Amino acid sequence: MSTWVDMNYNKIITVDLYYRMMEKTILLLALGLFTKSHSQQNKLVFFDNLINKNWQAEGNWTDGSKFKQEIEFQYSLDSILVLAKAKGFTNKEQTAYGERNHGIRKYDSKSDTVRFWEFDVFGGVTEGSVTTKGKDIIYSYKYGETTVTDYWEYVDANTYNFTVGDYIDGNWEQTYLSTQFTAAKRPDMAFTFDHQSLIVTNLMKTGDFYKEVFNFKEIEHPEKKPGFRWFNMYGNTQLHLIKKDVIEFKKDKSIHLCLAVENLEKFIDHLIVKDIDFYDWPGNKGSVTDRADGVKQIYIQDPEGYWIEINTTKH
Repeated sequence: MSTWVDMNYNKIITVDLYYRMMEKTILLLALGLFTKSHSQQNKLVFFDNLINKNWQAEGNWTDGSKFKQEIEFQYSLDSILVLAKAKGFTNKEQTAYGERNHGIRKYDSKSDTVRFWEFDVFGGVTEGSVTTKGKDIIYSYKYGETTVTDYWEYVDANTYNFTVGDYIDGNWEQTYLSTQFTAAKRPDMAFTFDHQSLIVTNLMKTGDFYKEVFNFKEIEHPEKKPGFRWFNMYGNTQLHLIKKDVIEFKKDKSIHLCLAVENLEKFIDHLIVKDIDFYDWPGNKGSVTDRADGVKQIYIQDPEGYWIEINTTKH
């Protein structure tokens, strides 16, 4: 992120030389400080929505100077690091725009916190912590004698309200910037979910299950072939059941269809009426998982043994 303004422009070095130095530094940090662990991956899960999107924002600082930034995030080293690459203004006059910051985020097991480092083209390094509040992401770091906060307030999957200022005990004492980051659409990679296909041995029983439990509307196969039952789930997304004689394989819970519902308690009552068992992620019958981000989830199995997650994620 390039929100940290380093006014000591005498430290400016060439972008090419700087990034070669910075990449070596990141590599040394990665090799020297990080050990692969499942717990580290879980601690960074709140970055999932930011990954592989181009986030863009423009605005004005309170001193009148312009703010313009593009950021891309990606996981690295088996998801134990989040790497950030940002473009912004690279000179005092704000006439040059290009690569400005590279950064890393990682979970520090010793302090049980998520830490971040930002390396900028002016030779500066900003270090701080990252916390969350629901789906909001909050960066805190020292700037001089002041503790500054960069607050990413979640609006939807492609929008965050972005505020920089002095954030104390949940209140803004002073703000330096207020704008909005949006994820730019990539026409060459603009995918939408179309359908999920499942191989089944009992086409009628399994098809009736999805129709009665989830109220999916059955639609015709375009070629009206036997051995298929197609259902509309929502919008233009579909579920395709295909009858085949298959070798039995273990239906692992990690391989599952996931559906979001607004009122999970009402859906659980619906399952109880239909005498359908539900489980939390560890496998406790009749229990609900409370995810770290506040989402509740349960798991059920269809007649073929396929697992289905039902959660309260808002889209």
